[in-house]
Amino acid sequence: MTVVKKLALSVLPVLSVLALPLAQADVRVDIKNESSEDCSVAFNARIDKTKWLTIGWYVFLPGEEGPVILKGANDVHDVFIYHDCELKPTDSDEVKRAWVKTNLKFTDYVPKENEEGYEEVAFVRLKSSSFTISDSKAK
Repeated sequence: MTVVKKLALSVLPVLSVLALPLAQADVRVDIKNESSEDCSVAFNARIDKTKWLTIGWYVFLPGEEGPVILKGANDVHDVFIYHDCELKPTDSDEVKRAWVKTNLKFTDYVPKENEEGYEEVAFVRLKSSSFTISDSKAK
């Protein structure tokens, strides 16, 4: 076998790996609604170094629990959550403001700042892949 063939055969596997598109992992967030009312949930998640996805509404009935899969998000620590059941951030929570469509399901890759039908709300950074909605009155 010639030196050129040996070199080509040794470099080929490396090049084929580099040619593959980078795989995006999806983030799973397990939500549990321990409140006494229906709660609508929205997410703001980083999907690459410069782009964000804002998506909602996922409705959870009282006592309901289940997963939400955020396609294209890579890390649960780059995910912020908002719900309409009196989300009250604490002093230790990291808060991010983003725009959500009022009363309708939405998926936005571009911020909808000041657009009709949208409102700005405070999202809280997730600390783990599980999130529980509790009654604010019970605290």
